[in-house]
Amino acid sequence: MVSVDRIRFVRGHLDRREDSVGVGGDPARPAGVDDSKAVDQFVDDYLRVDGVFLLRLIAHNTNGVAAADITVALWNAWYERRSTGTKDLEASGMLTAPRRSPAVE
Repeated sequence: MVSVDRIRFVRGHLDRREDSVGVGGDPARPAGVDDSKAVDQFVDDYLRVDGVFLLRLIAHNTNGVAAADITVALWNAWYERRSTGTKDLEASGMLTAPRRSPAVE
């Protein structure tokens, strides 16, 4: 279940980029941000609690623009992968850490 506070935090950073101007004078509003169900899914399924926590740490220790840029970059990668139906993270250009089995001591 998605927390309203996490949604508000992420949406605030996505909307913050709308006010800025992107490359070539085009608005930097990410595609699909108006779809509240997509934002809920982004926060709940992609960022999860830990991802939002990391974004909060970044926002607290830097400025809001840096946190918004990172949030928008994550949104764009997720939204593009979702739109194209790409399941393979390497094919979509996303970096992932290799999964290791837990060490037994």
